[in-house]
Amino acid sequence: MLNWLVHLTAVAVGLYSLGLVVFLAGLFRRPRRDGSRSSPSVSVVIAARNEQAHIGEVLSDLTRQTYPSGKYEVIVVNDGSSDRTEEIVTRFCEASPNFHLLHATSPPPGMAPKKYALETGVKSARGEIILVTDADCRVPPTWIQTIARHFDAETGMVVGFSQIGAPGQHLSLFEGLQAIDFLLLMGAAAGSCQVGYPLAGSGQNLAYRKQAFLEVGGYRQVRHRVSGDDVLLLQLIRRQTSWRIRFAFEQGGRVVTQPQRTWRGLLNQRRRWASNGVYQYVLNRPFFLYAMATFAANALVLLGLPLGLLAGRPMPFLLAGLGKILAEWFLALRAAHIFGRKDLLGYFPLWAVLQPLYVVVVGLGGTFGRFTWKGRTLGPSMSEDSRAREDAALAEEGLRRGDLG
Repeated sequence: MLNWLVHLTAVAVGLYSLGLVVFLAGLFRRPRRDGSRSSPSVSVVIAARNEQAHIGEVLSDLTRQTYPSGKYEVIVVNDGSSDRTEEIVTRFCEASPNFHLLHATSPPPGMAPKKYALETGVKSARGEIILVTDADCRVPPTWIQTIARHFDAETGMVVGFSQIGAPGQHLSLFEGLQAIDFLLLMGAAAGSCQVGYPLAGSGQNLAYRKQAFLEVGGYRQVRHRVSGDDVLLLQLIRRQTSWRIRFAFEQGGRVVTQPQRTWRGLLNQRRRWASNGVYQYVLNRPFFLYAMATFAANALVLLGLPLGLLAGRPMPFLLAGLGKILAEWFLALRAAHIFGRKDLLGYFPLWAVLQPLYVVVVGLGGTFGRFTWKGRTLGPSMSEDSRAREDAALAEEGLRRGDLG
């Protein structure tokens, strides 16, 4: 039995580490610097629910953009807020003619509230480019300008870099662990774009052509998924269109978000993010298999070490764990260098030790559990019936096209 566990652990850790090596190789590729020299019209869309503590800051940032004021608009979609969010946004709308407030209070049955809010904003947008961020983020004055210039004639989506805390900002141990974890996630996203097989992005900093959004039917195919307004949309555009997806590395396009304050809040957030892992089986089977290898590698190391100790054979599992940590370290080191976050590397050792348990808890919770978001209690899908129908339809489409990737 232990021999089988050793072999399974070696295979899972090997596959997981191989993926990290591919992402790392992507981060050594020189980013493309060419792009559009024009200034396309841009619509910044923000879905906001009970964000009175933060919404004013990001809107203030958006009044100070270097992009021509006549070439961009800001659309805030109030997602049923019960605090002063609407009042604060209204003041900005009264002061700036290119700021607009919309309301999305009653999503259609089976549609996730945030997707409905974002789709409401996109449909009313006049810009050629949709640029989204979250209400609790901060954006630099050059944000719109930097992201917009990546859109050449072939580019349909641009994934921007986002980070927890600004470089040099004091972070507690708990906050630093979140920051190094998110840096690795963004490093993997950037590396996958650079090797021509984009896997993920963050709704904190994501841009796409409105035309590309409409070509895939917006969120229609994934409307029942509570999360994934970023990753699932990216996969739809990658799978169903010929648009190129690029990553924006420049400092002028980087967004800052704040960490979760409690373990409960962090696990709730990450379970929500992880809830779409199983759905990748429909949209991107290689990505799904890699996610399964990631979960298996961490779960088997977590299980194998105590069993190996009891059996007097801990060395194979120790070596597997050390190999996994080494691959993660090289990715963290390269991402920290590229994005100017070497200040986070000190959190890596503890993160590496805690990560197996964290991945198992988040993976199981995101797949089978329930979580809260802005006062709403949700599961991975808004409707199991609608999910089954959509999954079956997409699977049938994939079989017809013979496309498993």
